[in-house]
Amino acid sequence: MINKKDLYQNVAVELLTTHSWYMHQLKTVLKPYDISPAQYNILRILNGADIRPVSAAYLKDQVIDKGSNITRLIDKMEIKKWVTRCLCETNRRQMDIDITEEGKRVLLEVTKEIDELIKVLYSITEDEARVVSKILTKIRR
Repeated sequence: MINKKDLYQNVAVELLTTHSWYMHQLKTVLKPYDISPAQYNILRILNGADIRPVSAAYLKDQVIDKGSNITRLIDKMEIKKWVTRCLCETNRRQMDIDITEEGKRVLLEVTKEIDELIKVLYSITEDEARVVSKILTKIRR
């Protein structure tokens, strides 16, 4: 029988292994579109924001990878014409960021591909998916 410490170490290894596997799959899907997982995440946030444009601080709060350099990511995305950035009218120290029509087009195309990738999760039942989601959320809190 496995002891408690080894059991939890095994869980940690399984989490890391699954993360690594999924990120590899995700990067493979994103590569033809020349978009990183962090850039995809920003496009999703911008597209789904209730009020637009948004600030860089808002994006930093919302992104999955809290270590992301938002300014650098936005610089690259602006060059690709996926986002626009302008000075905030109410706070001149803040930049307003919004998604462009081209950004929406790329997001739609990439999301179709990612929807196919997510189908690998269909190997578990909906009840199992709810349990996994709940457990992962509990671990992060």
